[in-house]
Amino acid sequence: MKDYTRIVIRFLFIFLITFLFVKLISSFKQETSINKLTKSIKLVNKKIVALKDNEMRVPVYGKLQSVNQNNIVSEVNGIFIGNNFKSGISFLKGDTLGYVNYDEFKNNLNSQKSILLNQVSKLVSEIKFDYPDDYSKWYNFMKKISFKSNLPDIPSISNEKLKNYLTGKNFYSSYFAVKSIEDRISKHVFIANFDGVLSDVSIKSGTAVMFGQKIGVFYQPKYLEFESSVSLENALLIKPKMKVFIKSDELIDNDFGFVSRVNKTLNSNSQNMSVFIEVDGDKFFSGMYVDGYVIIGSIENSLLIDRSLLDGSYLYLIIDDKLAKKKVEILQIIENKAIIKGLNNND
Repeated sequence: MKDYTRIVIRFLFIFLITFLFVKLISSFKQETSINKLTKSIKLVNKKIVALKDNEMRVPVYGKLQSVNQNNIVSEVNGIFIGNNFKSGISFLKGDTLGYVNYDEFKNNLNSQKSILLNQVSKLVSEIKFDYPDDYSKWYNFMKKISFKSNLPDIPSISNEKLKNYLTGKNFYSSYFAVKSIEDRISKHVFIANFDGVLSDVSIKSGTAVMFGQKIGVFYQPKYLEFESSVSLENALLIKPKMKVFIKSDELIDNDFGFVSRVNKTLNSNSQNMSVFIEVDGDKFFSGMYVDGYVIIGSIENSLLIDRSLLDGSYLYLIIDDKLAKKKVEILQIIENKAIIKGLNNND
């Protein structure tokens, strides 16, 4: 009996050892699994076609500057005088901005005017008797000669004898000698040609200026314009007086301007044309960068889409829950957008 028990125990021990060994070996084996193929479903966004009128636009951008802007450059040498000649100061048309001292020329001018006035007074006395029909206008001419203003224009002469008479008395040489001095003095004085503002002033009153020296800029802030480079294709669509939407990243407000002119000459480097857009200066400022678009017109029954949706001249539609390609007419591409035709409502 003892031998039998010993055999059973030995058998159970061997079985247990064998079981544990097999378990250990199987734990090191990698399970080989076969991945099952799964069906891939791709989701896409869809939009129902709703045709409407879309604006045809041409993008523009540029730097604003005054329509009326003059560089102030000295044509003479001398001492500049102008206490109000400062950036930001406004002047009305006809105001004196400043001047280069011309005392020497002024004295010479008055001397020559005195000689001319004396000469004209004698001529008028003789004209009264010899050419009575012309007396009145020559008398008025004499009265207008003043030391405070420029010479008046010479009266019209239809009588050849009177013309020869005046020539013989050296009237013309005396008259144009005075006009020459007046013209010389006019180069010393800077007059405002329009209502405007000074900027970029580089000189103070009492300092010397030289011929050809730029001393400032005079501009009209009310009317501004900018130049924009556009492709030939777009430039051919743009006409003067077309409406232009304009904005600036520096301002909240925006405004509308208009195309003032189109330069029909191609830039040799870019092969683009220049378009000039004018805008009121109430909301914008000279030197400001702006952008916007020219409104070319409106396209009826069209669709505005993202340009990325196009595959060449084709667009994908969903028909019976499946994608289908359809050819469309691309009317205009505006940056990342495109205006197309060839679809129906509710497609």
